[in-house]
Amino acid sequence: MDLELEGKTALVTAASKGLGREIAAQIVAEGARVAISSRSSENLEAAKQYILDVADADGDAVVTVVCDLSDSETIRPAIEGGIEEFGGLDVLVTNHGGTKPRYFSEATVEEFDEHYTSILKSTVLVVKAALPALEESNGSITHVVAATAREPPEGLIFTSTIRSGLFGLSKSLANEYASEGIRSNCVCPRSIMTGRLESKTAHTAQREGITFKEALEARESVLPIGRLGTPEEFARTVTYVASPAAGFLTGAVVPVDGGWSRGAF
Repeated sequence: MDLELEGKTALVTAASKGLGREIAAQIVAEGARVAISSRSSENLEAAKQYILDVADADGDAVVTVVCDLSDSETIRPAIEGGIEEFGGLDVLVTNHGGTKPRYFSEATVEEFDEHYTSILKSTVLVVKAALPALEESNGSITHVVAATAREPPEGLIFTSTIRSGLFGLSKSLANEYASEGIRSNCVCPRSIMTGRLESKTAHTAQREGITFKEALEARESVLPIGRLGTPEEFARTVTYVASPAAGFLTGAVVPVDGGWSRGAF
């Protein structure tokens, strides 16, 4: 399938590692140029080389943008600078770092403020900075939102409260900017085998006194599909949703979780 991304431009936030980096690699592999952002210039350079190698692309296919999503004052100039490198923008993918595991009884107001700033407020600022370019290109916005924000488990109060706000933001953007030709969707990962998931699984194994393999099998056992997903599988879904090939898809929430979500809708 031709995703119609050849010659397009994209920007992916929090893309120096994990799912963000893989999304950028898949978009470049489809013939687009990508600006990747992170707060670490060193990590960005490593990510750039990884993306170029995976996509077998020329060096000018990837631009790095230093942007700390927890520093609200620097977001707009950083995002606008990345867009200026390409002279426009067709695809925006918003991604974020992980949240701290907390029960409500343990969480402080200061921690709520911290997560609000780095996740929800930062997304608002990134979108506002990108909108003029997206309006010119009839572009798309795709938000990466943890699947647990749809079905909140115990002990993840920040994901349950802060990340879930991204669903409302995305739907509102879809409704408000459809007349401008802009689409907005959410794609929700769960049980994708990244370095972060390996770390969480190792922590679970240590806490429960079992082996890493046993902890991994326990995680797989709750998935109807019976296995963990790969970063490439998730990134391919995001790339499709963000691409012109999905031109009639907007305001949607797409789970990529091996059937973990139990709701019918």
